[in-house]
Amino acid sequence: MWRRAVVLLVAIVALGLGGVAQAVTLPPLPAPAPQDPPAEEQPPQEQHPPLPADSGSGRRIVYSVPQQRVWLVEDDGAVSDSWLVSGRKGIPRPGTYSIYSRSRWTTSNGGKVRMEFMLRFVRTTGQAIGFHAIPIDRRGRPIQSESELGQPRSRGCVRQARSDAEHLWNWAPDGTTVRVTG
Repeated sequence: MWRRAVVLLVAIVALGLGGVAQAVTLPPLPAPAPQDPPAEEQPPQEQHPPLPADSGSGRRIVYSVPQQRVWLVEDDGAVSDSWLVSGRKGIPRPGTYSIYSRSRWTTSNGGKVRMEFMLRFVRTTGQAIGFHAIPIDRRGRPIQSESELGQPRSRGCVRQARSDAEHLWNWAPDGTTVRVTG
């Protein structure tokens, strides 16, 4: 099709200049080079903030109170995930704990708030300290926004986005080590 257009263009130009149109044979275009199939792209390795000093070893949850951040660490020391949380300044004390109890749903503050995916790891004389989703009030409204994670907002427990709380719930069976750093 394009050759006909070139021949027609040459004929029109030649006639317009008062000459005689002659067919011009153009050399064939080289065959397009075969394209290599696209290399399989590997998804980029997700980068997490570095673990705090003295964060333990083995498969564990690391919770940095000053950074308001949690890391999930595998047996080989690789960080498989990390996210911002909202706990309380200075609570709990740095140390090594373990998940000792879990509740799919629990309440606090006289039943005024409900928490989903509770994983308790610190025993106290009052209420236990655990990881859980951002609490919701009696009307089902969260008492904190996810954009506020990373700031101390809790009375003691460690609040997380619901998806992160569910992920931690599934990742950490009872007995999982929790290393708290200060």
